[in-house]
Amino acid sequence: TARELAAVLACGASAARIGTRFVASHESDAHPSYVAALLAANAEDTVLTEAYSVGWPNAPHRVLRSAIDAATALTSDPAATMRILGRTVALPRFAVPPPTRDATGHVEAMALYAGESVANIDSVRSVDEIVSELCGGAERLLRGD
Repeated sequence: TARELAAVLACGASAARIGTRFVASHESDAHPSYVAALLAANAEDTVLTEAYSVGWPNAPHRVLRSAIDAATALTSDPAATMRILGRTVALPRFAVPPPTRDATGHVEAMALYAGESVANIDSVRSVDEIVSELCGGAERLLRGD
């Protein structure tokens, strides 16, 4: 949120990492099911894990808990297929790529990355609107408006 951005900037940070919010944007190539899951999620629905480690071993990341549950419940591979660099690729359970619009199969079991700030996402907006809201709001708060 603008308030959270203002807070980190007021503490001396020169930037903030904002990813989840941009997944739920009109310009995002995220699969509609992924976006819907983000819109329905709360901070408690995320988990810090190393579960999605196929192609990214020993790297902690935060995903929706429901994705881990869905991937664990699968009994066969591939979990999904998706176009990557112009080729259709079969993705095993716990592969790193998040689902894009053209993903097919068990999209709900793919890496649905989400930070705890997912609780603040209630709509899909354009990147321009998101940046304006975050930066404009943070600037007003830092000025004391």
